[in-house]
Amino acid sequence: MLPNDPETVRSALLRWTRGDETAADFLAEIAAIARLADNIVDEDEHRQRNVCWLLIRTLTQLPLNPFFIRYAATLAPLINSVIVQWQLSDEWRSSRDALKRQFGFVMREAVGSIVTAVAAICGGYDHAKTATEDFFELCHAGSRETVEDWIRD
Repeated sequence: MLPNDPETVRSALLRWTRGDETAADFLAEIAAIARLADNIVDEDEHRQRNVCWLLIRTLTQLPLNPFFIRYAATLAPLINSVIVQWQLSDEWRSSRDALKRQFGFVMREAVGSIVTAVAAICGGYDHAKTATEDFFELCHAGSRETVEDWIRD
């Protein structure tokens, strides 16, 4: 999950996109969509409002983003893959198979692969690798959550 500080987030997005404002805006939109979707699944409060916000973001804002328009053929299948992994992660959370639970724990964060793809588009392989490491440090390195914690949650 991205930090709560907007300046820290914007700075990171611009690093990962090599200063491409529309690519950074695309990643910000994806992050907001992912957070809204997670809130809708996890919380009863403000569900109607959150669904409306999710629909606005996915049906009117994201399709108009110039970076998304330019790379939609590349990004759409990746976004589909991330959605599949997110859904399976939730299903596998309660699996009797320990390996599925472990994979589910990791796959729930598949949205990070969109950062990697955007960084690759903006700066190639080496930049994508650096951006992915930076993304991990910013969003995950401080977490001590275990598979067992996630399953109980």
